[in-house]
Amino acid sequence: MKNERINPVILVIIVVCLLYAVCNSVSVIALGLFGETAVGTLTSYSNHINDSRAPSNESRTVTKGYHFSVDGIEYKGHSTYGSDEAWPNLKEGERRIELISYLPFFPRVNKPTHLVDLGELGAAGLFHYTVTILGSVGLFWLLKREIRRK
Repeated sequence: MKNERINPVILVIIVVCLLYAVCNSVSVIALGLFGETAVGTLTSYSNHINDSRAPSNESRTVTKGYHFSVDGIEYKGHSTYGSDEAWPNLKEGERRIELISYLPFFPRVNKPTHLVDLGELGAAGLFHYTVTILGSVGLFWLLKREIRRK
């Protein structure tokens, strides 16, 4: 039987993906529970159709860049998500306002408010992010066990 070691590049990719899933899910839940809201300005906006026959909130990919200020310090953020939202792209010099949720003790963790509002997420959204955290931690634990075994 060959020595079946996991390729280190594949291992790093898997670990990075799991860490990203956990960090994103924890930030959504933390922003929904503890986040404060600031008025931000969109710096970029684009959307494109993925599938016109897709279910609700899956037909387009929306990308937003924004900035906002907290205690006189300006922060920037970027967000990409699935939606049916179809605003026109920003024109040169055009300004659009966006509500941004941020953690008061660390404003670099931020997202547009409508993505983290627990009322909009509902029970299914909260369940999704909770399962993502638990599933990623479980997969990481299995991966760690597999590495130790070999």
